Amino acid sequence: MEQPCRTKYPILLVHGVFYREDYWGRIPEALRKKGAVVHHSGHQATAAVADSGAELARRIRELAEEAGKVNLLAHSKGGLDSRWAISRLGMVPYVTSLTTINTPHRGCLFVDRLLERIPKPAQRAITTGYSATLRQMGEHPPDFLAAVEDLTAGACARFNQEVPDAPGVFYQSAGSRLERGGDGGFAMGLSHPFVMHFDGANDGLVAETSFPWGERYTLFTAADGRGISHEDVIDMNRRDIPGFDVQEAFETLVSRMREDGF
Repeated sequence: MEQPCRTKYPILLVHGVFYREDYWGRIPEALRKKGAVVHHSGHQATAAVADSGAELARRIRELAEEAGKVNLLAHSKGGLDSRWAISRLGMVPYVTSLTTINTPHRGCLFVDRLLERIPKPAQRAITTGYSATLRQMGEHPPDFLAAVEDLTAGACARFNQEVPDAPGVFYQSAGSRLERGGDGGFAMGLSHPFVMHFDGANDGLVAETSFPWGERYTLFTAADGRGISHEDVIDMNRRDIPGFDVQEAFETLVSRMREDGF
């Protein structure tokens, strides 16, 4: 049987803030059917980049003890966590490639503006509420505000200066654009127009201009003009989208990695 996704090294799926490993929908199984060896990062979903990166580094080292190296496939903030682990925590010998998906490499100006307008007491109250919910979901200890603050445009500008790409690791990226906010579901529908106002074209949360990073960039689109949201792009809702086959999109990304020798 042909195995176009059988990469030299295993794939480690790295989720972002508020996401967990099960949010990858049908993607892991689709990749496994095409020969990929797929693992999940299992790190805390709501923490500062440095803290998430440290937890991720431990997982990378654990897998590398068996396989030598890993390919990181990271969604959203997971891409920043991965870059931190690679460049700041000595993971270069254990990572052969990093593919980021809808990662806010240049931050979210929308988040900057929200934090500027929400008084500190209100921020603390919101944080307390979210943290209580996240603890019930298994986050210990969640740090909602730290995770959000690391996604501002200002924080990411500093991050990009302090966290250079590591020689010897292949970096590539992909992103998507949601054309009609209402098609992205309730949450994406609410945020899409606000992000559009501050940041321009976006996936419901992150501006399209924030996605490109590394040597190769892929933009996912849907033929019917609906667009693809921040959640659609990882098949979170296991929803078929006319003009976009999410499983096929990831199979193409991984098969290219195999062709590149990773």
